[in-house]
This record gives sequence, C-alpha cells and structure tokens, in this order.
Amino acid sequence: MARNKKGYFADFPTIEYQGKIARNLMARPKIKDNLLSNPNSFYDFVIKGDLRADQVAGMYYNDPHLAWLIYLANGITDPYYEWPLNQNQFNDFLISKYGTVEAAQAKILHYKHNTKGTIITKETFDLNATFGKIVAGQYTPVYAYDFEDDLNESKRNIKLIDASMANQAKQLLREIMTG
Repeated sequence: MARNKKGYFADFPTIEYQGKIARNLMARPKIKDNLLSNPNSFYDFVIKGDLRADQVAGMYYNDPHLAWLIYLANGITDPYYEWPLNQNQFNDFLISKYGTVEAAQAKILHYKHNTKGTIITKETFDLNATFGKIVAGQYTPVYAYDFEDDLNESKRNIKLIDASMANQAKQLLREIMTG
C-alpha cells in the first residue's frame, strides 16, 4: 500500500471496519526498551507560552509531524488534556468543571499542611476544626483554580527523545506497526 501522507498514523496497520479499510487506531506502539529506557536518550524541555506539540517538534526535530514522538516519550494519550492548556482553553475547562472561573477561585478543594504537605479533605478539616483537633494556621486552603493551574503548569516539563535518535524511533515505529 503506497503511503501518500507522512505522519504518526501512516504506519499503523489497516483493518476492515464496517466494510471499509481503516487505520487501526487501537494499535499501541511500543518503542523498544533500549530507546526509551536509556536516560541519555532524553532531553529535558520546558514548554513556554502556548506552544503546541507540533511546534515543539518543528523547532527541535525540524519536523512538525514528529509530535507523536513527543507524546510517546511522555506517555501522553490525550493531547488535549495532557498537554498544557492555553489561557482560553484553561478558562473553558474551569467553566465546564466548576461553572465559572470565579467559582473555581472561590471553591476550596482541600487543605494542605503547611510543613508536612499532608492533604485533608475540606470535610475532614471542617469536622476536626469543630472538635478542636486542627491547630489554627497549620493548614492552608487549596482552591480549585490554584489546584488546576498547578496541574496544568506541571505539564510544561516534558522529555524529548534526543534529535539524533528520531530516525531510529521512526524506524522502530514502522517495524512495530507494520511487522
């Protein structure tokens, strides 16, 4: 079968689905352990601003079609929610989950101990505070907005497979997916 487009799905096996030939999107590639388990194969990268994976791949690998390699190296299966959201996407996410951005800013999700980092639920905090078991000032409220923002920002620290190994990774993917 001739390949007319390059990209992540080009080497996926085909299957028959409802009488038509389609790419088997359920196939999960496994790049050989010697590539992904070698710490020297990776480069730490921090996503700045609103960069998308295809833009990072274009900058680092000189090929925006290698966004799949970034997803694979970082165990990303849902590029929308496992990649950092830009501010508009983040606000939309907060609105869909909490109703409004303001509601997310006002909602206490849990409390965190100031020195130990222990997390307790709001209900536990309220109940224990009623019985005098919580010492004032030991716990800080964690608001939904801050919690979600911290999660989103943590997605900015990724690993890139060293550019010198990109061709090897592409070949391994072809072998695995077509072999």
